Amino acid sequence: MDDKARREAWLHASPEWVDARIDDALAYRGWSPMGVGRPVTDQHLELFEGVLPSSVLQLWRRFGFEGFGQGRWWFTDPLRWRPVVDAWIETAPIPFPQQRWWCLARSAMGTMQLWGEISGPALTVEPDLGWLRPDAGNAGRMADRVMRERMGCTTLTYPLEDTLEDDEKGVLLVDWAVEHLGVVDEDQVYGLTPAYCFTGRASVDQVGIEDAVAHLVFLAQAQEHVLAEDFSGAAAGAAAGIAADDAHADGELGGSGAES
Repeated sequence: MDDKARREAWLHASPEWVDARIDDALAYRGWSPMGVGRPVTDQHLELFEGVLPSSVLQLWRRFGFEGFGQGRWWFTDPLRWRPVVDAWIETAPIPFPQQRWWCLARSAMGTMQLWGEISGPALTVEPDLGWLRPDAGNAGRMADRVMRERMGCTTLTYPLEDTLEDDEKGVLLVDWAVEHLGVVDEDQVYGLTPAYCFTGRASVDQVGIEDAVAHLVFLAQAQEHVLAEDFSGAAAGAAAGIAADDAHADGELGGSGAES
């Protein structure tokens, strides 16, 4: 077996590998499927075959467009979320080639993981703050066929967390909302009224359950879109630096041993 074959065997993304990843992720968080999602249709599978990784279609077949963790994380129907995606990216200064973007997953408050047909999982949208966060590191991995498959899986198995807190009480708004307002369904999000972009404040008194598409399109139209800092390059540089330091240390240790 040559080096390429070994690498592909190690970095495989078979249906069994994908199922194991989602099982591990759910067990780690103590989450389970809510059982309220719509099943994926033949239309979806035909339309997105070859457009999205097979790993994504595998998870769709298994779960449908399902929610997890009391609605804190959802596999989204990219066709139904098309108006939201269009509203957020049509005027945004995205640092990637022109392409179609699809929302594959989202949080209870509407933070979205977008997949570009060229750039992959390279854009996260945080609607309450008006942020679009690029990830050039992920985009750069798309040329690798196996990494593309793995990223399709991790896009759905590593949930984005809602981190907005009550300014005075310090409690996570999503935690308060799940307890006091109940669980959102596939067409709903927790939203702030008035919106954060109008007040610059967040409190539990502002939180309600909103129609997801209408609310997130409204937020896209109500505020300037901010391109947040891309930390992927810095993270990759730090990792390379650590690896170089380790290699240097190993070399010094090896040299000492040879001299003795």
